[in-house]
Amino acid sequence: MPRIVAESLAAVADPLRTALAAGPAAPAPEVSRALARSLLPVEAAVAPPAWLLPGQLRSFRRAVAALDRFGGALIADPVGSGKTYVALAVAAVRRRPAVCLVPAMLARQWSEVARRLDVKVEIGTHEQASRGRLPEIRTGLVIIDESHHFRNPRTRRYRYAAPWLLGRQVLFLSATPIVNRLEDLAHQLLLGVRDDALVAEGVVSLRTTLVEGGGVSALGRLVIEDTAEAGPRPGRRAGVQVPAAREETGARQLIESLGRLQLSLHPPIAALVRSVLLRAAVSSPAALAGALRRYRGLLLHGADARRAGRSLGRAELREFAGELDDQLVLWELVSDGHATLELALDDLDAIETVIRTCALAAEPDDKLDRLRSLLSDGRATLIFTARRETVRYLRDRLAGPVAWCTGDRAGLGHAGAARAVVLRWFQEPGLHPMPRCLLTTDVAAEGLDLRRAERVVHYDLPWTPMRLEQREGRAVRLGSLHGCIEVVRFPPPPSLEAALGLEQRLAGKAALPERAGLGPRGARLWRWRTSLADRLGIGAGTSGVALISGTGHQGVLAGFSLIRRRDHTTEAQGDAVGWLTSIDEWSEDADLVGERVLVAAGGMNSRPVDPVTLRAALDALTIPIRRRLSLAAGRRWLVGEASASARRIAQRLTQAVAEAARRRDRRALARLERAMSFVAGGHTAGESLLLDRMAEASTADLLAWLDRVPAAETRSDPIEVRLTGLVVFEI
Repeated sequence: MPRIVAESLAAVADPLRTALAAGPAAPAPEVSRALARSLLPVEAAVAPPAWLLPGQLRSFRRAVAALDRFGGALIADPVGSGKTYVALAVAAVRRRPAVCLVPAMLARQWSEVARRLDVKVEIGTHEQASRGRLPEIRTGLVIIDESHHFRNPRTRRYRYAAPWLLGRQVLFLSATPIVNRLEDLAHQLLLGVRDDALVAEGVVSLRTTLVEGGGVSALGRLVIEDTAEAGPRPGRRAGVQVPAAREETGARQLIESLGRLQLSLHPPIAALVRSVLLRAAVSSPAALAGALRRYRGLLLHGADARRAGRSLGRAELREFAGELDDQLVLWELVSDGHATLELALDDLDAIETVIRTCALAAEPDDKLDRLRSLLSDGRATLIFTARRETVRYLRDRLAGPVAWCTGDRAGLGHAGAARAVVLRWFQEPGLHPMPRCLLTTDVAAEGLDLRRAERVVHYDLPWTPMRLEQREGRAVRLGSLHGCIEVVRFPPPPSLEAALGLEQRLAGKAALPERAGLGPRGARLWRWRTSLADRLGIGAGTSGVALISGTGHQGVLAGFSLIRRRDHTTEAQGDAVGWLTSIDEWSEDADLVGERVLVAAGGMNSRPVDPVTLRAALDALTIPIRRRLSLAAGRRWLVGEASASARRIAQRLTQAVAEAARRRDRRALARLERAMSFVAGGHTAGESLLLDRMAEASTADLLAWLDRVPAAETRSDPIEVRLTGLVVFEI
């Protein structure tokens, strides 16, 4: 680097040490490429297994780097892009066998792939985790597939897994990590990542940031979503089966009949029961009849309980509601504090009449006729429905052979068959018999490779976009036998849509991922950086300085990195690329920076920078660098709001510090200082549960715990500044 660069920037970081790694004068296209590369997430310099596809290498290297730096990472690559292979590649470069927690439905698939790739893993299931049965291996990498099932910290699954994951690296896999709220993402990450993991980027608390509804570009360090195709995947062609006018007439009659039922004296419970019945009405006559019979059984159960002096609770309501688990809002209305289930038992007098009138209103079934017409072309089709009754109803009425699969059974027509056999018909071509249609509930909506299908039908719309994406991902995936997958929705008639608001809910929740930088519309938060680097092509570029003229712009495009030195190693704390105007205004706006980088890459009239111009540019650049350094130095001492347990432990430790100081017990003071540092910092979900237990422990147990306290993150290491590139623009 020219001496003038060092002289101009040497004073910037004082008293912090500054290291500059920019090279000499270089062509503007090379400098622009270096600037774009500096914004990319860190990629580990580790050799991947030979079987990994070229399009999967970036996710692999970024995942390894994030695991090494933060202890956790989430791969959110699109459905069907091969996340299983990326995760197993990460496991393959670790020295110890990994543990994979996967849905039970996918356990066999994971075992077969790992065996074929010769990767040593132990398989556990989500369902086993819910019962507290977790693999005995207590060290090494843990891979959690379909990690959105670990989005709720109040579930048994989460509370069993959190302490089991203490001190372990955790790799999460989910193309749809956000289901109902942005904090869904935070709760998954906190199983492996501390809440203050991104404090150097100004994110004091991951959970608070996402609960408050905001996304930050720093999430790109933990969440990996590479939309570049790992290989050929089919496109999608959308279609909608519009309800006939006669269906709307029948729907109004159904709503009128259901309106005779009071359902509950408690409005939230009434709303939940009404949603179950209306959702069943949308699905099929058989589903509605089944829901009404279950409601009648619930009423009879409630009447018996009243005579016995008891009351029904949430468990009975959850058994009745079944498939409404994804509808978080309704369940939260029925709060844990409202333990008694207040049903309108007078509905027993009206229920039989309602069952008969609803059965009459549902005939003829025009929705079924529309499905028959759609399937008449004989194309291999996956039909997703929310109710098992609807699977049986359609199986008995569609022209065969019809394969089907529910949570507990599978078969072909009326004959039962092993679920693995039924699904294999839609995985491998050339098998006989070859049914052209698979009816299934959402039990087959996650992770499975059903590449033979060329059409996906949403016979019932789910509550969340996550379900839509997971369903379609069974066919829209690597290795598909088709160039385009037809996706067909069967929306409800207008009156039922107005009552349920399914389309409105789906549209509202579909906008959530982009606020965290995920999905097709979320690229502007942090994925634009990867897209920009891809546009500039292969190569690291040259870290140096250049000047271009004739651009119509006057200013400086510059980039710098904040580096923390720790134990003879360096660790990136943040990178910045921005545009400095002629009046010394600094901007890191994605659109502006991207446009200037592309202009510089064009190399218009590129030439070396003269010393006077370079000095002026560097003098102006000291302002945003000094501001960023000051911010970084302050961030190191930021702490989030402590939990009640952390505050109680801190008070007890403070008393212990005073006693140790009076005794001049240096060893005890060192242990207590280490414990205080841990308690004051951010925590994983497992560490938070540990603090809850220790807050209730005796003084003797608390002091004994000091020898086992997890290490706190060091924040006092010096920070350096490195210039990654500078391009002077002249009009």
